[in-house]
Amino acid sequence: MNEIVYQHWFLSNEDISYSKKVKLIDYFYDSYNIFNASKSELLNSRMLNEKAVDKFIANREKYELYEEYEKFIHSPFSFTTVESADYPEKLKNIYDVPYGFFYIGKLPDFSKCISIVGARRCSAYGKKLSADLGRALGAEGFTVISGMARGVDSYGHKGCLDAGGTTVAVLGCGCDIIYPAENHLLYEEIAKNGAVISEYQMGTNPVAMNFPRRNRIVSALSDVVIVVEAREKSGSLITADFALEQGKDIYVVPGRIGDSLSAGCNKLISQGAGVIWDVNQFINELSQLYGAPKKISNKRSGKSIKIDLEPELLQVYNYFDLYPKSLSTVLEESGLDYLKLLSQVLALERMGLLSEPFKNNYVKQY
Repeated sequence: MNEIVYQHWFLSNEDISYSKKVKLIDYFYDSYNIFNASKSELLNSRMLNEKAVDKFIANREKYELYEEYEKFIHSPFSFTTVESADYPEKLKNIYDVPYGFFYIGKLPDFSKCISIVGARRCSAYGKKLSADLGRALGAEGFTVISGMARGVDSYGHKGCLDAGGTTVAVLGCGCDIIYPAENHLLYEEIAKNGAVISEYQMGTNPVAMNFPRRNRIVSALSDVVIVVEAREKSGSLITADFALEQGKDIYVVPGRIGDSLSAGCNKLISQGAGVIWDVNQFINELSQLYGAPKKISNKRSGKSIKIDLEPELLQVYNYFDLYPKSLSTVLEESGLDYLKLLSQVLALERMGLLSEPFKNNYVKQY
């Protein structure tokens, strides 16, 4: 009981920067010793100046150790630290080791983890590939790691959940903050079938500088990092850089030359990243690395969708693909009357089979 109370205090402490906490643990051995350290002992560590030490001690004296811990344990959240037995081994040897993190849900064992990252404003193709990869990995017993951001991250999580798999979201804000707000249902599903984690304090807002830092945790918890779509300068490439530093394998989904959403992926290929040219083939490669992973049998909605349409509608549907295609192009290819084509496209859109990402351009949803 005493040990955990001091760990909760140190994890919640805002006077010590994130990067100095583990260094202080290395020097003082544990959070109990830090809580009881004198001013001279803290100064002798040479990690804090006198002003910082005075502030730290003043706040420490006012801190209600047991009362604050009691409040926390009545919340739905948990935490782990480098002093705890359940702290992930994969985080212990990276640059800038996090002292610990808060979480909601149940931590997996992190033995077979693959991250799926990519553009927030991804294409329909990116959405489909992210969901397909998440679903295939979840069905094969892999844990999918991502950041619960819009776009690729969210679809990777959703695909894994559809297959009845386990997924972990690493946030760039407090784990009691749902960001983006429209992902509240996804947040709840992840918490039921995995965990939502964050090294940031409860209530921390999602400011831009937090996200690059959290990406080192995404890559560290993963054995393989998959980049689905990424611009030439993007957070996904920061994750890939961390992965390279940590000795992780990187795979990418290739894209068309000149497509800005694929510039980052194609650049990674030129630098030696693996290429995912077929989802099933990629899963087979992973199986060889890990041996045969345990398959998840209780798929919830991972079944392929059967498109059952009248012949004329099916013909029009088949003229479209996962990249935006203009009505004028389909009109030229099909030879159909414009009004007839338009009525069929609108019917397919009402059925949820086509969407219009921008005016008069449509993409398949399945």
